[in-house]
Amino acid sequence: MEDYRWIYLAILLQAALLGTVLFFGDTLFHSSVESEFAKEVTAKEIGSSLLSDYLKGFEDRSLPEESRLTGYLIEDIIVFEGTGNYTVLLASISVKPTDIDSCLWNSLGSREGSWIKDIRLSVYLERDQTGRFTIVKTVPAI
Repeated sequence: MEDYRWIYLAILLQAALLGTVLFFGDTLFHSSVESEFAKEVTAKEIGSSLLSDYLKGFEDRSLPEESRLTGYLIEDIIVFEGTGNYTVLLASISVKPTDIDSCLWNSLGSREGSWIKDIRLSVYLERDQTGRFTIVKTVPAI
């Protein structure tokens, strides 16, 4: 029976260690597991918000007729590449120009009714001195 005491002690020690890891594991390993996922989600949210604001600027009535939009839709955003100071996003958008026949957006996608769909953009974001991201450029340039 004495030989089994060491086995019971080993099992008890393993159970205690497993319980500790399960209880504290979230705080011990949380930062390394979540960091890449959290960065990607944050970059997508920031990029979507900035691109939305950027496209909203094309709804301004003071713009020329061929550049002006009456609506837009951001269909998808993928984080292509990124570091702490810059991020490159691939975006798929659709736009509804004021006059679809004479707009500058025609060459960027396919026409479907009054919308131009499947416009693919590379959106370059850069962090400024204050720590906020801004759109530096889009390819193709819009």
